[in-house]
Amino acid sequence: MNSLFKKGSTKLLILLLLADLAFIVVHIIFELFLKSNTLFSINRDLGYAEVYQYIKEFWILVLLFVLAVKSKRMIYFSWSLLFLYLLLDDSLQLHENIGSYLANHHQLQPVFRLRAQDLGELMVFVSVGFLLFSFVGGAYFYSDDSGKEISKHLFILVISLAFFGGLVDMLHIAVSFGKPVFALIEDGGEMIIMSIIVWYVFDIRSHQLYNSDNAKIVEQNR
Repeated sequence: MNSLFKKGSTKLLILLLLADLAFIVVHIIFELFLKSNTLFSINRDLGYAEVYQYIKEFWILVLLFVLAVKSKRMIYFSWSLLFLYLLLDDSLQLHENIGSYLANHHQLQPVFRLRAQDLGELMVFVSVGFLLFSFVGGAYFYSDDSGKEISKHLFILVISLAFFGGLVDMLHIAVSFGKPVFALIEDGGEMIIMSIIVWYVFDIRSHQLYNSDNAKIVEQNR
């Protein structure tokens, strides 16, 4: 049974990555060959790829919340809050709007080819990231070994997400050459990492159900 779960979750990952690849290929065709920015572009606001990202973030949020309720572990709840913020931030453009306000309020000046708006957004990322990871860190301290191991994996995946959404995005803005390439790496990388997170969280949930069913069978046979 355990191998079946692994096989099934691997198929899910393949399907998610194939969908990401399809969006990336269509984006390249429209952007580089047809010179057209359409809803098929992966960096288009409210485009098809971006909505697909929202759906993945929603799945992660729900799966983690269900895990928190079923297992009664705060560590899963803390991670669900982090992905709730990511979903709200992406769909409502929170860091862009708040970053713009901070840039104007503090009269930030451009530096290292980054706009005042970019510096404001960076302030939002650092502040919110500190608060959310502080909550995760507190839950991690009181978690069991399984929760700590899962948190380490999720932390690496979220940092990878921040690498594409933060560092590569800043390079996309600051560097004067190869902007289409940086944009493709940024958004394509985010899509792939988010698919891996969906697969990983789904795999955790599958194993939780498997272990729960096994425990019930053992209890019934006693």
